[in-house]
Amino acid sequence: MSEEKKLTIELSKTNDVLLCKLSGWLDPNTSPELLEKIDLDGVKTLIVDMQGVEYVFSAGLRAFMQLQRALDAKGGTLSLIHVADTVRSIFEYTGFESMLEPKA
Repeated sequence: MSEEKKLTIELSKTNDVLLCKLSGWLDPNTSPELLEKIDLDGVKTLIVDMQGVEYVFSAGLRAFMQLQRALDAKGGTLSLIHVADTVRSIFEYTGFESMLEPKA
């Protein structure tokens, strides 16, 4: 029996910018929780700090796509920062690299 992976979500909002710090796994079990916790009401810019994210499954990519579409509809932006190379490669392989901050 495998151990269930967790996702920790910390949110802080300043004006129309929402910062979301994530750590853990973004998988089919944790992705709905992410979408449930992120309220885009009054948000123009969503910055997701991925420093503590160990892995992103397709369900996590779908969650980011839904957030991106919601922000696009109101002229907002989504940026993923501090993405580990292993997670970055998943985004690049699946064509989602436009969400990532440029590599320094």
